[in-house]
Amino acid sequence: MKQFYLVTFIILIFCSCKKPTLFEQIPSSKSGIKFRNQIVENDSINPIDNAYIYNGGGVGVGDFNNDGLPDIYFTGNMVSNKLYINKGNFKFQDVTEEAGVEGFGRWGRGVSVVDINNDGLPDIYVCNSLLNDSAKRQNLLYINTGRDKSGVPSLS
Repeated sequence: MKQFYLVTFIILIFCSCKKPTLFEQIPSSKSGIKFRNQIVENDSINPIDNAYIYNGGGVGVGDFNNDGLPDIYFTGNMVSNKLYINKGNFKFQDVTEEAGVEGFGRWGRGVSVVDINNDGLPDIYVCNSLLNDSAKRQNLLYINTGRDKSGVPSLS
């Protein structure tokens, strides 16, 4: 009987110990990031006709409004791309429409953040693919020209 209690005690101690982790999950209700790259299959977009539809989009990080905080840009496949400005303390604001970087209905495959014109501001280069319309496969380059009065980066 003593062995049973000892084993039970050891199991309880072992199970109650929580390992420290390097990462903490921040829910979207706290962060404000509501991006979801949802793909809806149909007759022309499905894994049988195109094995690459679930390869996903991309994520780019840069200080787009030059406030010292890393902002996040997501590329979407069947959804619009999104730009989230970091407000600090893991809170972000969606400024996609104001910045004009939604992606024009293209299938965003990836993103690179680079200061292409060497002005000290990060620019956004989006790689697009998959769609049959060649105009919708053209890549996009958004040049960062600084922020407006409300702190939203101006990307053209």
